[in-house]
Amino acid sequence: QEVDIVVAPCRGFQSAEATLAEFVDQVLPVVTFAIGEPQLSPSDQAELREIKEKFSLPIFFLRVPAPGSEPTSPKKPSKDKSPLHRQLLDLEYLSPSSPCGCGVPGSSMLVEQLEKLRLLSAFSRQVLQKHLVEAATRLSEVHGRCLNIFINQAFDMQRDLQITPKRLEYTRRKENELYESLMGIANRKQEEMKEMIVDTLGNMKEELLEDAASMEFRDIIIPENGEPVSSKDIKRCIQQIQELIISRLNQAVANKLISSVDYLRESFVGTLERCLKSLEESWEGS
Repeated sequence: QEVDIVVAPCRGFQSAEATLAEFVDQVLPVVTFAIGEPQLSPSDQAELREIKEKFSLPIFFLRVPAPGSEPTSPKKPSKDKSPLHRQLLDLEYLSPSSPCGCGVPGSSMLVEQLEKLRLLSAFSRQVLQKHLVEAATRLSEVHGRCLNIFINQAFDMQRDLQITPKRLEYTRRKENELYESLMGIANRKQEEMKEMIVDTLGNMKEELLEDAASMEFRDIIIPENGEPVSSKDIKRCIQQIQELIISRLNQAVANKLISSVDYLRESFVGTLERCLKSLEESWEGS
């Protein structure tokens, strides 16, 4: 496995936050922060706040002795926290439940003796385990969502298999009822239309006879002395009389049919609306 060690340049050239941003999405970072002073400077604190706000990564803090100073022997943990420890507590990098600064699994760690640098190995394992747990958790969440989708789809398919035949049967029955209802309305109206035409013709009989008697024929010369006309002229007269009767009858019947057709349309629409509403209610109820 490859391990790359990246050293952030000085702040005047590029901040540690910008350096982290270049690599954090491509690798699993193990961040170390070396401190050469007894406590953090204001610029160090500002930089750590920015890193915590943008990345929220655990950091291995190492207190590096000043150049030329003699190495100190390890001391027993003191109850009094160092200024550096208190600063990291204020920055919420260290946990108050860990007075020694060694950190809890997955959290930052402070080492103030160079001899304890070996703890970096344990810290690295903890960080990698944390990334592994996060990846496993996300994979488990995705797996759970996929299972829920499959289960819901299976239930929906099973429900459709049970409900669809009933819906089809109900729709077929409603379709037959609708057809019979519409045919009944059409047959009833057809008989009414026939009766209306016969009644109209009977009521207009006298009027039509008078109009035919006073009719002036077109392009036909009838002798005034009573001489007979040709059979051809008689046929033309009969044709013109038929046209007169049909046009008058059509006009009279059309006026009465308009109201009847409007009523028929309302009956059809009302029947369709009731059928569709019944189908929708049955599907919603199922």
